[in-house]
Amino acid sequence: KPMYSVEKDVESVFGAVFGVNWTDVNKTSVMKCDKTALTSLVLSAVSVLGKSKEMLRSAAVCVETLKQEQIENQKRMLNLQEELLKSKDEQVEVVQKTVETEIRSFSDAVKKGCEGRMTSTQVKAAVKS
Repeated sequence: KPMYSVEKDVESVFGAVFGVNWTDVNKTSVMKCDKTALTSLVLSAVSVLGKSKEMLRSAAVCVETLKQEQIENQKRMLNLQEELLKSKDEQVEVVQKTVETEIRSFSDAVKKGCEGRMTSTQVKAAVKS
């Protein structure tokens, strides 16, 4: 049974026996009850306790299941993070190789361009002509 139905059972038992809310029951209200009312109260209390025990057992199973699911989810998360890190490392390596290759190509192009470089005298002569 859902939790609220057990709570309603407790309220109805105390309301029927004492005519008040269960939080308002005190020694005086118990002493005013006759044997039949107290017997009814004890039997109802036993019933509510039995339902509560079943509910607690069910809740404990649910909590344990949730714990196990959480552990499995955390393991999956760690695995995914490891895969992501590996992928990022691979991407960084590819970028590094590309940059190194491009820098070499640029460097080679600059060297080749410098080999045929004109002196300032040659540039002045070319501009005058």
